[in-house]
Amino acid sequence: MSFCVASAAEKPNSKDLAQEIANPLTTMVIVPIQTEYNDNIGPEDDGTRTTIFVQPIIPIELNEDWNLITRTILPIIQQDDIFPGAGSQSGIGDISESLFFSPTEPTDNGWIMGYGPYVQLDTASDDYLGFDEHGIGGSFIALTVDGPRTYGFLATQYYSAEGSIGDSYSNFFIQPFYDYTTEGAMTIELTSESNYNWNEDQWSIPLTITASQYFEVSGQPILFGGGFKYWLESAPGDPEGLSLNLNLYLLFPK
Repeated sequence: MSFCVASAAEKPNSKDLAQEIANPLTTMVIVPIQTEYNDNIGPEDDGTRTTIFVQPIIPIELNEDWNLITRTILPIIQQDDIFPGAGSQSGIGDISESLFFSPTEPTDNGWIMGYGPYVQLDTASDDYLGFDEHGIGGSFIALTVDGPRTYGFLATQYYSAEGSIGDSYSNFFIQPFYDYTTEGAMTIELTSESNYNWNEDQWSIPLTITASQYFEVSGQPILFGGGFKYWLESAPGDPEGLSLNLNLYLLFPK
């Protein structure tokens, strides 16, 4: 997720590209592939889940004043013993799509913003891997770049869309983030992908720290790294304790 500080006529260097992953409103195509392992899941805290999130971010230039950034999240899930008596499940979860309309220029005080609709599709290959119905909502992003630092937040409110709006679920997602990119083209991120369940009056609050290093493979710019997530607060049945993740970013500069 980052706003590239190099001009359009200037080829971004490795540090610029490493910082670019800090910006969900990026002006280049980025394909993050993130693998996360969680345990202590389910009513008996003996379930495990491994999820691979494929998250292509594609910017589209609408005109000289506005960009449209599409962000798709495809979860591929393997889970065991989360639901008593249900055994294991594997397959695709619910796919989500966010569309961010973003001005090409930052505000006078240097903030970059984007906002637009959010859709969650009932695509789970197994009832235990998704919500079992579509969802709709909206998202807002604000961030700024201060030298090697990129920080801001992403917020999404989404509801179940079948029957009465929000009857099955109504969730608020908030992700503050702070990224620092070193001269050696490593991006270190501190973030919290927190969720509030309005229907259950319950927060899930993890704290995540990751480090990703830039390098090239046969001319393809990538970042690879990993980190840890610790659940400060968990809703009943959600993961607890420490989680592990690995991150791969494929970058496609213009």
